Amino acid sequence: MTDALSGIPGLERGLLSDQIYDLVKSMIKSSQLAPGEQLVESQLARRLRVSQAPVRDALKQLAHEGLVTHVRHQGNFVTKHSDEEAQQAKQARVALEALAGRLTCGRLTAETRARLEEVIAAMHTAVDAQDLPAFRELDFGFHRAIIEASGNTYLPRMWDIIEPSLRSMHLLGDPEFTGDWHQVADWHRSLLDVLDAGDADAASALFEAHAAGTLLDAEGDGAPHDAGSTDGG
Repeated sequence: MTDALSGIPGLERGLLSDQIYDLVKSMIKSSQLAPGEQLVESQLARRLRVSQAPVRDALKQLAHEGLVTHVRHQGNFVTKHSDEEAQQAKQARVALEALAGRLTCGRLTAETRARLEEVIAAMHTAVDAQDLPAFRELDFGFHRAIIEASGNTYLPRMWDIIEPSLRSMHLLGDPEFTGDWHQVADWHRSLLDVLDAGDADAASALFEAHAAGTLLDAEGDGAPHDAGSTDGG
């Protein structure tokens, strides 16, 4: 099979393009590439020791997904987001998580639930260590796992599209959040518990409130909430 495929023109370039796409996307998601930073094809090609063609293909795909912005006569840049775009990203997250909560309700496997319990425990450990970056990664991992557990193959793809925006605009894990990060971790346990309760409407509503950053308002505390949704997670 390998020998047969090796003769197909453009296959190696396609594989390289996919790898470069994954790499650059990961660097955008982790903030190694900052919003507004220019992505120069020749520099990336030299850095990765490849030709410019697969780099160009990868950047076109990232531009199609909105992670990269192409400016005519200037080049490619990591997409920057306006306040209006931040609000739109938040709206998209709210709708996506509400749907994920509804679809995942009652269908968590024992293995997934155990893994999410471990994530919550690790969140508390990160708070004790005052390690916000670690907490933030755990936060994203928790929500991604719920999205994946929904059983809908399109939801993880949609999450992949909005996650870099959520990261760059601190719509999860806001470093300016001054509330109790242990409480934020406990909110995730509440999300986990509602998925086991079997009430899809309640699960959808709680996930929506969490993503919208209205949990503390419901508790009578006017402070910000989602450390990014303005509550932390």
